Amino acid sequence: MARGRKYTYHKGFLADNALDFSKRSSFIKEILLERVNPSRIILPCKQHYGVSAIPVVNAGDEVKVGQCVAMPPKGKFSLAVHSGISGRVTSISNIRMPNGIECPAITIVNDMKMQRVNSMRHRESMKLDSKDVMGIISNAGICGLGGEGIPTAAKIDRARNCGVRELLVNGLQSEPYATSDLMVMSEYPGYVVNGAGACARACGAGKVVFLLSERRKMIIEVISNAIENAREDFSDLEFEIRLFRERFPQGYYRLVAKALYDVVLGPDETLEKRCGAVLFNCSTMCACWEALSENIPLMNRVVSVTGDLTGGHNIIVPIGTPVSEVLPDGGRGGDTAGPLVWGNALTGIAITDPENTPIIKLTNAITVIRRQETPRTPCIHCGLCAQNCPMGLSPHIIYEMLKQGMPKKAEEEGARTCISCGICSYICPAGIRLTQRIAKFAAEGKIIGENSLLHNTRFKYDIEGIGDLSLLEDYVSDIPDEETSEDPDAIVLPFDGGKIV
Repeated sequence: MARGRKYTYHKGFLADNALDFSKRSSFIKEILLERVNPSRIILPCKQHYGVSAIPVVNAGDEVKVGQCVAMPPKGKFSLAVHSGISGRVTSISNIRMPNGIECPAITIVNDMKMQRVNSMRHRESMKLDSKDVMGIISNAGICGLGGEGIPTAAKIDRARNCGVRELLVNGLQSEPYATSDLMVMSEYPGYVVNGAGACARACGAGKVVFLLSERRKMIIEVISNAIENAREDFSDLEFEIRLFRERFPQGYYRLVAKALYDVVLGPDETLEKRCGAVLFNCSTMCACWEALSENIPLMNRVVSVTGDLTGGHNIIVPIGTPVSEVLPDGGRGGDTAGPLVWGNALTGIAITDPENTPIIKLTNAITVIRRQETPRTPCIHCGLCAQNCPMGLSPHIIYEMLKQGMPKKAEEEGARTCISCGICSYICPAGIRLTQRIAKFAAEGKIIGENSLLHNTRFKYDIEGIGDLSLLEDYVSDIPDEETSEDPDAIVLPFDGGKIV
């Protein structure tokens, strides 16, 4: 299953120093995945692509683990936000996150009691049609955990409307130091495979393809075993593993399209329409199965705390945990400590206030980089940035065009296709921050059409006074229904102790 051709795109970044991603040390699975219980959490109401959710709690309210504290405005493209701790709401105020997003944020002080909402429990009946699957995933507040932040249920709905044939599971975590996705696949392979199977059925896809690095032998083995265990329950689906060469940034969907299908996606083209496939992050699939099988909303995630100053490790944190609470020194650092990065080493954002910067749904790493004094000089026209750009751009030329106020010329050079990978800035011997300027220009032109993603959410609660609900109560039944009407669109999901297909 995991033999044969090795996939990759035509250009890549293979350095010969500490950030040699093709020869970096093997991922070592930790004996115990540490779970952080912070003293407080800060929950921004906009951690996804779309509009901000609206707080449904007030200062002084008591909340439980799994409780919805912010929900989407009616008819808007948004996602619910849930608390990963129990405690008291101390304030609701505006926050400006490192990525520039401003929105209300709910601060909750932990009472350390871990009281949970009643709806978080094993689902007795897995007779769910595609609308139920999308409803559960939407109400659980799940979005793409690989960094894009598009609500997962909306992406499933778009894939279904496009008639996709394949669901791709992205296990190609190629950023330096970060191993959070690898940890999820090694620790919860059954959840990843079952979640992918369930979402494939909801999409109408007949095949699930896992995209894994050829060097990650342990990951290949555990996913292969999980697939074998799930075959009987998902007998209508075909499963496959495709191996990729380890190269940064291998997992970006446009590069996946090039590697798998030899297709260069245009600025307005999607993987679903052009290639008949939809791509989901492996951690997203794990979160989906948690919601589908156990009614657990997205309130925790695995984060890599790592860098070139630390050995690195992975932890499970409640979403909203301040960055300072996951670092040994609280994020203060020493004389040798350089930037504290909210995210990955090359694509993340340096932060200066770790005590008030929360880990959000999209944060898969906190990276500490050694302090370095990089000399800054004018461009020496070496061409290294152009040689290593995975999108085939000439960053030094685009940078000069933008610097001189020629945006139309920059756009003609392909500036809008920049994927913000950070390679050009890292590799530039002149120390020019190419990515910062080009990526900002590219982001201004990337607007995802809401009509193509928006779907009918299944909220049945008034926004005022919903109480200690998770929004998943509609999908909990104390006694499984023995009689169900035939639905040609119905799917039945397997679960130990539940009903098999």
